[in-house]
Amino acid sequence: MKTKALQPNPTLAIVAALAGLLCITVVPMITADAMNLILKGIPAKVAASGNPLLASAPRIVIGFFPLWNGLSVAAGMVLFLVAWALYKGESWAKPAAVGLLAIPAITGAYYSGPIMSFAKSKMYYFIIVALIGLVPYFIILLSGKGSTSEKVGRFFLFLMLGVTAAWTFSNGGSSLRMFWARPEPIFIPDQGNLAWLIGYPVAWIGVAVTVMAIPFLAAKKYAGFLLATAGMLIALMGNMMLYVFHTETQEYIIGVIMALVTLGLLWLPKAGARAIATEAVPA
Repeated sequence: MKTKALQPNPTLAIVAALAGLLCITVVPMITADAMNLILKGIPAKVAASGNPLLASAPRIVIGFFPLWNGLSVAAGMVLFLVAWALYKGESWAKPAAVGLLAIPAITGAYYSGPIMSFAKSKMYYFIIVALIGLVPYFIILLSGKGSTSEKVGRFFLFLMLGVTAAWTFSNGGSSLRMFWARPEPIFIPDQGNLAWLIGYPVAWIGVAVTVMAIPFLAAKKYAGFLLATAGMLIALMGNMMLYVFHTETQEYIIGVIMALVTLGLLWLPKAGARAIATEAVPA
């Protein structure tokens, strides 16, 4: 089955290949060192803060830093194949590259919380990881024809999709951390504990749907708009479920606000539905 060919683009191919190389080399090295520093910094931070809910932070770091690192490495390997497709001018390659590059961008954003909390001296680590994804993400997304207003709208829309996904995943992880660290026995089903357990899967499903939406939305497919809207609605519900019984946790209400802002951007002209409905722009 043949795919529609566009003009070969060796520049974008080089951008994608370099990003892939950084994903499989720099990201693992940063992840390993960041995990080591965070795990060493947690005991002192727990003792200094007197906050028992931080005691289970090692579980989150050990569980999810390797996961996001693995996703970034996998994305990097696939980017080499996509780079070749970009070089040949295959139409599916640009949106595929955008979707893959969203992974290290979200990874860096997710790393920011633990690094700033427990290894502040290495704050630049998460910035480097995020930029490995973000810079080529926007170079490829905004390449090609389009008005300035449309590109500005797409910039903020795709930025918020990634940031909201990272924030929402972090909220789910912090919910698990606080549940694991609570003093009550596990069989006590009070409302606060149940809200953590019931809310975090909803939040993470929203993240998964949003990440799946990004390449389709980059290709200006109506399915991408629907998936992105669904992902943000699910993320909104997940954050709201976490917030209702934990109103003292500001991160949850911030997640709600971010999901609402992203949903608003999805409906702006030249950013979401109307651009897809009225323009037949090649991927």
